Amino acid sequence: MVTGILAEVGKRVSSRWLTAVLLPGLLLVTVTAVGFHLGHEQALDVGRLTAWVDETLRSWRDRPADAAVRVGLALLAAGVLGTLARELGGAIERVWLRGGTSSGGGRRRRALRAADRDGVSVVEAYLPQRPTWMSDRVRLVEVRTRAQYWFDAAMAWPRLWLLVGDEVRQPVVAARTVFAEAVTLAGWGCLYAVAGVLWWPALIAGACVFLVAWRRARVSLDELATLIEAVVDVHHRALAEALGVPLGPEGVTEAEGRRIDDVLRKGGR
Repeated sequence: MVTGILAEVGKRVSSRWLTAVLLPGLLLVTVTAVGFHLGHEQALDVGRLTAWVDETLRSWRDRPADAAVRVGLALLAAGVLGTLARELGGAIERVWLRGGTSSGGGRRRRALRAADRDGVSVVEAYLPQRPTWMSDRVRLVEVRTRAQYWFDAAMAWPRLWLLVGDEVRQPVVAARTVFAEAVTLAGWGCLYAVAGVLWWPALIAGACVFLVAWRRARVSLDELATLIEAVVDVHHRALAEALGVPLGPEGVTEAEGRRIDDVLRKGGR
């Protein structure tokens, strides 16, 4: 049984590595090779590209050992590029989610205009205060939880995660996975832009890939933040009960929320 489980896990890991690392890496290796051969001046010369491919295939048929070495090097380069794309994606994620204070700029002005147009009051804490939209979206989870329940969402989340079942976890994990894939895609976009030094179409492709990744990251992060808030809304009573803080019929009051917060922080600040 254990052997069967390990084999199944191995197949899933291999499949994921193939689709997420190897194939995108091989595509980038191919683009780089094409860019190196064509350059900028003959970037769209299909005839030159076809002739080069034909010559390469004939050479590989005549020298199979050389072909095997080159294929092996291409696979190795693809794996390295996949790892590099993930690392670049992690760096981009840190930039997108970076903290710090900001005036909010145009996002703040647009929020104020929308509130004025709709005739609703403005909650200062909900206005943009971070350098990026994504960073502000994450901040709002904490601000809204604090405003409604008077406890720290970041401290409460690991405990809530232990309390909820798989049917609650699955949508959260799925949204987080989509966000992680989006930031990795942004890393691939940066690598394509680097290949654009050799071949200008790669620069255009890199810009398009990065824009798609940025859009996917925004959508998936908004979904993730919404799901986290939903878990807090639906399961905060279970959290209070697990922490030994009884709640009245009206829900979490300020006093009870501060007791929950005190338990979460172990009496610290």
